Amino acid sequence: MATRSLIARPTEGGGFTGRYVHFDGEPRARVWALRFLVLDVHRGDLEAAARVLLDEHPNGWVTLPNTDAGECFCHGDQVGDRIDMGQLTHESTGKGLQYAYVMHPDRIDVHIPNEDGTGWDLLRSAPWAWSA
Repeated sequence: MATRSLIARPTEGGGFTGRYVHFDGEPRARVWALRFLVLDVHRGDLEAAARVLLDEHPNGWVTLPNTDAGECFCHGDQVGDRIDMGQLTHESTGKGLQYAYVMHPDRIDVHIPNEDGTGWDLLRSAPWAWSA
């Protein structure tokens, strides 16, 4: 079964907005993948990584890119692959999302839906760089 998640950037007022990702949303995989994309692929340029992940693929992802290409919903070869997920926000808990990953300049926050499904609770924060 897919672990559905949201990758996002923070918005003013403490919210966030981003894109849906269908597979591999467990924190142990997703935090590593986002760190790799930001620190290695984009050489620490969070804004460049966010542009690729959030702006250049407006319908979200089946799988995030890694050392190989990822698969997005907006540029698939099959017309049926091109679904419209659009922007998701901190209010998108009712879409079956299990995690939200908010990319801040200094860290990534991992959120889970709260008990009543009306918002998100912070599970943990992790710095972009590994501790020495």
